[in-house]
Amino acid sequence: MQDRRHVQSLRRLALVPEPYPGESLLSWVDALARLNRVGRLQALRLAGFARPEAAGYRPTVHFGAHLTAETTARVQTATGLSAARQQAMTLTHYAGGVLPAFPSPPHWRTTAAWVARLRLASTVRSRACPACLRENGGRWLLRWRLVWSFACARHRVYLLSACRGCGNGLHRLGPGPANAVVCGQYDRGCQGRVCHRSISRMRPPWLSDRHLLQCQRRLDRLVDHSHGDGDRDILRSLHTALERIRTGYDDAPPLPDTDAVLHRRWHGHGGALGYQNDPLLTAALIKIATAGGLAASQDTRTQAEAASWSADGLLPPSASTPPANRFGGTCRAIACTAWVPPGHGHVVKTRVLCPAHADHVITPGAADLIPRRFT
Repeated sequence: MQDRRHVQSLRRLALVPEPYPGESLLSWVDALARLNRVGRLQALRLAGFARPEAAGYRPTVHFGAHLTAETTARVQTATGLSAARQQAMTLTHYAGGVLPAFPSPPHWRTTAAWVARLRLASTVRSRACPACLRENGGRWLLRWRLVWSFACARHRVYLLSACRGCGNGLHRLGPGPANAVVCGQYDRGCQGRVCHRSISRMRPPWLSDRHLLQCQRRLDRLVDHSHGDGDRDILRSLHTALERIRTGYDDAPPLPDTDAVLHRRWHGHGGALGYQNDPLLTAALIKIATAGGLAASQDTRTQAEAASWSADGLLPPSASTPPANRFGGTCRAIACTAWVPPGHGHVVKTRVLCPAHADHVITPGAADLIPRRFT
């Protein structure tokens, strides 16, 4: 009854922007703030994201990830935006596809656990393509918050993840100005100074690597239509490959020939492979994991389609045929450190085995080949 009174006490806003296709929730709030000439926190209150009686409201890490039924009801009353369109701008839009399935029934504790498991997405910052921001009027895409977005295939540039002026993450959650294309954060190098650098005018690194350009285009299609088992398996396999390289980069092969900016970033990472917030490191890891797939020869390109990216790339399950190795990885057999390129070897329980040890996976003693720390 009290929640119903709160909904009824909200005023319907006269100026409400139409959500941009693929836009994130925080970006839409900023568009609402600009249209009504108010700050971000005031826009959150006007739109009903904060309870009318709440004092000192600030968005939490749950904002942009999931909205409760109570919140969507208030926002619909104040803006006319349906609950479905609101949820489509949150990370739950990818739940069960790119991201883990959302808990049912939802509860604030289970929601917190779901958010904590989002290792493939960021709830508090975003990557960005400055050219896209110039063209769409400062609308930030929800896809940019995913680790799979490391470049803009349309403008052929690597995405930015930090301000070129102050070094802070882009489009961070919290109080901010209504201008979504200006940084507006405190400069860590100059105490008390606010950074006013225009994000839309920043120059990102140029993407000339055709292999990575093709990878990004395919990842974009998988992200937008990743509700099939085959699509989810491809992304899960690629994530496993990236994690293997991240945790065992000393044994991984060198970065193949690619853009100079990736070589500089790869050789300067110093062992800190936090690629979740670094699109250049993401691109470098994907280049290593898929380098054996898309090459100049037609035979290798055909192999890549079957082994790395197609929905039916895995070999058909049977008692004698283990899954194929879609992406590269180090052999997990005891005392074997051989690197297994994509399309070679096999995978057993997500562990890669080189061709020399692959025949053991169909024998009763296959489990003995894998060290206990990996099982």
